[in-house]
Amino acid sequence: MRLPPPEVRASWPPANHENPETRGPALLIVQLIILPIALIVLVLRFYVRISIMGKVEADDWFMVAAALCGAGVTVCVILASSLYGWSIHIWDLRYEDMVANRKVSMAVQALSLFTTSFAKISILLSYLRLAPRGSWFRKLTHATMAFIALFNSAFIVVLFAQCRPTSSYWNILRSKQDCLPEGPPLITQASMTVVADFLVWVLPLPTLYKARLPLSQRIALIVLFSFGGIVVIGAIMRLYWIWYVVERTYDITWEGFDLWIWTAVEVHLGVICGCVPWLKSLVKFWKNGGSTAAGYSHNQNGSRSLAKMTAGSKGGKLNVEEDGPDFRCDQGAVFRMVSVNGKHLEANDGYTDLDSFDGSSTARLEVGTEQGQHAGK
Repeated sequence: MRLPPPEVRASWPPANHENPETRGPALLIVQLIILPIALIVLVLRFYVRISIMGKVEADDWFMVAAALCGAGVTVCVILASSLYGWSIHIWDLRYEDMVANRKVSMAVQALSLFTTSFAKISILLSYLRLAPRGSWFRKLTHATMAFIALFNSAFIVVLFAQCRPTSSYWNILRSKQDCLPEGPPLITQASMTVVADFLVWVLPLPTLYKARLPLSQRIALIVLFSFGGIVVIGAIMRLYWIWYVVERTYDITWEGFDLWIWTAVEVHLGVICGCVPWLKSLVKFWKNGGSTAAGYSHNQNGSRSLAKMTAGSKGGKLNVEEDGPDFRCDQGAVFRMVSVNGKHLEANDGYTDLDSFDGSSTARLEVGTEQGQHAGK
């Protein structure tokens, strides 16, 4: 924490501990609106995964972890705003409240790092279902996951090791001599978060753009995934306010009000945007009257033609309509689409998985198993 020089402190008005000016309830309102939305879409995601698709995987649990940490952010921000002066001028803040203020600040920073990391890892894990083994999409997804895990782990270490002893972080009388400057690590971390959010946003767009789907479906999918752009905007705004609070002002409790609003927006929008794509499957499920059936027929070459497949093909189980017994594929198996409605696809253009196929009711696909994963009766 930057301590104000004597000339700055001399310019401050007398402290008003009884009836200080406040920034109002905006921070509480934002938190109490956006957190319930995040929790609702998370519950709907799990409804889709359990009731429609019949499976819960690692990406779902990472999103649960993100939502729990995000709820922790909201609890801390509400406490700090209501009790510890996050909405008043710093000259109206009692010393004991400043100590509690700094403790909560450290907790919020840690929880925010965990929330954004878990949410992005969850989204990237879901990308792997669509990325064929050996493709650049898959390699870049793995690289982005490693980048996010490494830099966020590093900043967690920096957060708790920047002061020796750690208690000097909230003991502001000793922070100058016991702590590293707080600004550079915060600005660096926020900048790298913007980069990570941008990568997570743009990674699937080329694949979706090249997908052999009707133009309207491609546009709908791109718009759906582009919700991630909102998270990027939130991360950029948070970066700006971090820079302003740690470099441009000493009234950190008053000006930091906007920082905590954008922190809430970033952490909870990460959960919301990570869950929204799954709601498409819920809408399709309701439109189909709760049916999750899909059919196929055998071709002479051993591949299969799918008459119809919804995003809710439960557990990957396809009901035979023309011949043969029930067919079950491995969970998460990726298929190479050979043709759509008789039109041959190039090798790199036709990859999908059972839960991601978005064909129309008249589409017929010829598919073959890929990447060492097998399908069997």
